[in-house]
Amino acid sequence: MWKKRILLVDDEAFILDTYSSLLEEKGYTVATACSGRKAFEVFSCCSFDLLITDLAMDDGDGFTLIDEIQDIAPYTPIIVFTGRKYTNSKKFITLLGANELIQKPCSNELFISCVSNSLQAKT
Repeated sequence: MWKKRILLVDDEAFILDTYSSLLEEKGYTVATACSGRKAFEVFSCCSFDLLITDLAMDDGDGFTLIDEIQDIAPYTPIIVFTGRKYTNSKKFITLLGANELIQKPCSNELFISCVSNSLQAKT
């Protein structure tokens, strides 16, 4: 069985290091990008089973990245991973076209559960 490939996007190095290590410990193959622009370049060159992205980043934002990814890979599940609080998160993720919204910080168990659920929804 092939390892699932995940692209993790955040402008905070600590977040990239922490959560990519957690995903790799769970058996996933992880690529990281520190901006929306870099993430789109990486995604365009490789195939990914899941995109996990922050929304607010210094160099390109997650909103634009989500739109661009949906244009080239409309069936790729997307998790929004943000430090912002949204009162109606279900409506918000539906408008974005994402599968899940995780607010930072979160427990490792919640994070892995959302990843697993999103990947299962793809199959």
